[in-house]
Amino acid sequence: MIRQPQINDLALISDRQTGALLDKQGTISWFCPTRFDAEAVFSLLLDQQKGGYWLVEADDKQFVSRAYHERSSVLTTQYTVAGQPFFITDWMPIDFAFRGICRQFSNATEEITNRIRLKPDYGLRDCIPVLADDSLSVNFPSVSLCLYTSHPSTLEENELVFRIPANETGWAVLVDERKPHPPLTVELLQDSLRHTENVWKQLGSLLVYDGPYEKEVNDSIRAIQQLTYAKTGGIIAAATTSLPEVIGGKRNYDYRFVWMRDVALITGSIVQVDEVGEVEENFLSFMCGALGKNDQANLSPFYSVEKEVIASAEQLELGGYRNSRPVQIGNTASKQLQLDSDANILIAAKLVYDRFGKREHWEAVCKVANFLAENWKREDNGIWEEEVRKHYTTSKAYTARGLEFIAKYADSPAQASYWKETASQIRKFVHDHCMTKQGAFAVYAGSEEVDIAAALFTPWSYTEPDSREMKATVQALETDYCRNHLYWRHLEEFDSKKEGAFLAGTFWMAHHYAIAGNLPKAKAIIEAGLAYQNDLGYFSEEAGINSGEMLGNFPQTFVHSSFICAVNGLKLAMAGKDSRAF
Repeated sequence: MIRQPQINDLALISDRQTGALLDKQGTISWFCPTRFDAEAVFSLLLDQQKGGYWLVEADDKQFVSRAYHERSSVLTTQYTVAGQPFFITDWMPIDFAFRGICRQFSNATEEITNRIRLKPDYGLRDCIPVLADDSLSVNFPSVSLCLYTSHPSTLEENELVFRIPANETGWAVLVDERKPHPPLTVELLQDSLRHTENVWKQLGSLLVYDGPYEKEVNDSIRAIQQLTYAKTGGIIAAATTSLPEVIGGKRNYDYRFVWMRDVALITGSIVQVDEVGEVEENFLSFMCGALGKNDQANLSPFYSVEKEVIASAEQLELGGYRNSRPVQIGNTASKQLQLDSDANILIAAKLVYDRFGKREHWEAVCKVANFLAENWKREDNGIWEEEVRKHYTTSKAYTARGLEFIAKYADSPAQASYWKETASQIRKFVHDHCMTKQGAFAVYAGSEEVDIAAALFTPWSYTEPDSREMKATVQALETDYCRNHLYWRHLEEFDSKKEGAFLAGTFWMAHHYAIAGNLPKAKAIIEAGLAYQNDLGYFSEEAGINSGEMLGNFPQTFVHSSFICAVNGLKLAMAGKDSRAF
């Protein structure tokens, strides 16, 4: 029986327009042609019965290891077949004569069988394959895809099958036929491999980190680059939809979009290792373009990769990952007011301006600042996108800090004064209304709970790490939201203790402790988080501390950026330097 892969076992190949997920057995269980948020044609990940897949089988096939070619997205997986070495190399060509998924198979001592079931619309529709006379290509006209293979294919029940005889090499390419291309040959396939490796080598050279946890940080940088939609520069939150935060639960969301809060935080991490500024320019350009394209007064919390507003969600009749339903596409959070999202835009813009000395897209940044100055008194949905609106403390504090930061670049003293005075009013509101009886930063005005998002007050220098308020907040987090150096967030509408440890927040705490000078604690937290990084350096959203498994959508760029920030904070602290933004 075909089984869904474990999230821990997943790997990503990407052409920076879309991506495919495969596991240690070489099974492709997720692929959305054309772009990250298109409909999937391989979706075993979300339905064991209906979902499409690409299997590679052989007698006595055993996984040995896998690795990317240096900093690239080209993946080679090693097996033994009947005790002898066998290799599969997977990649997606970038900026080449054709687009699609390429698979190259070494010779093996036994027959290698490929079984493919292509099911459009996330597995809800059938797709009739049309075999060529020589059976070396198979067309799927309803989805504009064509499979080219080194050996003939046959139709067997509901699967397309091609076999590579023992002691022969083989290859296969699933090509997007929307783009005209030359005839697919083994020579063209090799050209695409060399070209793709060179493109990734150039991309890798743009963002280079050296220091503690060097491999892990560079793996995280690759993950962020893989999930960047090159056409617009938008970085999606994750490659998947509806992977559960609670196995069997209902907290299953579509993350294949560009969340402005996430991208702002990602930009804040990347600016520390970027010598060129490409990611930062893409971030500001995406923000400006989204405002203009949609004629908006303020930013939506997220957009599609093409800067479109997503206003609805649809539930699909699928079984879900390990029976976790609903499975949905789209997201309704665009209707929310998330002040912290806009505030993080200002914080990231300030970091970019400081780093590169240019006020790119200043008009759009001013628009965001003025919106926040005019609307900070409103209740919003907060950083965790709660349905209930409240005066969330982090929304207020991030807004104050964003306005203070961006005032440095104001056009006039009057403009700077307006933003600074507004920030002072917000700080007074937080002081008067957003503290617990123990003197900690509350989740919202009137609450007696705390939230992990307050850990970012330290790197953003909203308050000193040893201030009375911050010490009280950290103590409450350690007492009520921590286990084995992993941390949980606070949710109003769900008992967060039922979900996994929140990895982004865990790394925020590590960064706080690094700045506070407690380096052993910072390192212990980083090590605890790294226990939930898989063999290729990927993080999902949460850590199942009881089961040891990954939870939530995958890979989660938000977590990768938080990890980069934490490690860089530790690196600077070890050198006696301060990683805070001032």
